[in-house]
Amino acid sequence: MKNRTRAYYRHQRRRVIEKKLDIVRHLWGKDEADPIPHPFIVNPGKLAKAKLHCSCVMCKYEKHFNISKHTVVSKLAVMQQEVDEYWSEE
Repeated sequence: MKNRTRAYYRHQRRRVIEKKLDIVRHLWGKDEADPIPHPFIVNPGKLAKAKLHCSCVMCKYEKHFNISKHTVVSKLAVMQQEVDEYWSEE
């Protein structure tokens, strides 16, 4: 394991917080100008460990339009091929 300095960990934490704050501000539409600001904007340090789950159509395209992911499609194709081989042997 590498010996990393406090500065490295501070940099990584700050980078993650800024990335998530950008999501809160631009995708969720929350700002400091709101009458009741979002708790993440008041205390951005909470974003270091917070999970920002987005279920919008843009982020969960496959879910909203019932499109199977490539990994699922390829696994189903392999399974179908195995079944076809099994039945063709008889």
